[in-house]
Amino acid sequence: MAKYEMMLIIDPSLSDEDKASNLTELKELFKENSVKVEKEDIWWDKKLAYKINKSDRGYYVLFDLDMDGKLIKDLSKTINLNKSIFRYMFVKKED
Repeated sequence: MAKYEMMLIIDPSLSDEDKASNLTELKELFKENSVKVEKEDIWWDKKLAYKINKSDRGYYVLFDLDMDGKLIKDLSKTINLNKSIFRYMFVKKED
């Protein structure tokens, strides 16, 4: 198991309930794949450097995860199906 950070940007035009639902689904995906969420940091609505899907704003969330790096490919396949998530990125943290 290694430490990773996952930053994601969610569509800010979603209702608060839809944003919470997206995050709940993501945490369920983590739980199903034995990914431990060590920290969840919500950065709220921020201005994007460039437009994504005609939006100049994004709802940022940062997760600190403890997981096997081999899971990233499988997690990405599922996350890519969610059109409410504009972008996401996994970064391995140095020990």
